[in-house]
Amino acid sequence: MKKEFNNIYIAQENDSIDSIAKKYNTSPIKILIENSITPAMIKKGVYLIIKT
Repeated sequence: MKKEFNNIYIAQENDSIDSIAKKYNTSPIKILIENSITPAMIKKGVYLIIKT
């Protein structure tokens, strides 16, 4: 059984959904779906929940 942990990430200037996903070794689509956002909504200061 795989355990999942939630991380809270605060988007930084020049972050993209791809760069954030790479940092957490997850897919960009998974982050977008779990946070109910679009790539255009990734801006400095946005809080994201990332399951790892």
